[in-house]
Amino acid sequence: MIFREYDMESSFSQVVFVNILRSYQINVPVKCCYTLTGGLKPNTRDWIGIFKVGWKSAQMYYNYKWVQPSLEQDGPEPLQQEVVFSESYLPKDDGEFYQFCYVDSSGQVRGASTPFCFQNPAEASLDCSLDKDLLVITTQVP
Repeated sequence: MIFREYDMESSFSQVVFVNILRSYQINVPVKCCYTLTGGLKPNTRDWIGIFKVGWKSAQMYYNYKWVQPSLEQDGPEPLQQEVVFSESYLPKDDGEFYQFCYVDSSGQVRGASTPFCFQNPAEASLDCSLDKDLLVITTQVP
């Protein structure tokens, strides 16, 4: 594969990631849903990657899945698709933030998700929002 350095001029709006959680449980498959806008024709060599926030090129992915171009896409209408990442190929609870990126067959990033992290189930129930006056910590007993 040929990858290009991150280009500030590239259009990230051609792929919009939807229903992205703030955190995902470790050891559980992760479903990544995204919408292709009418301006992008998917290719069998396009892929969705998991990148650590702060990446500088498409080569800095943690893992990736090939996209499956849909036969339903015909014309400029947006099309929602998904890929599922197997739990054995996901990052562990490492305190880092990640994001999904759609990379086309020429190595151009066409969309990036909001950041998320991977956590143990007990840690995932920690609600730490800056817009609240109260921090609530709950633990789950196995």
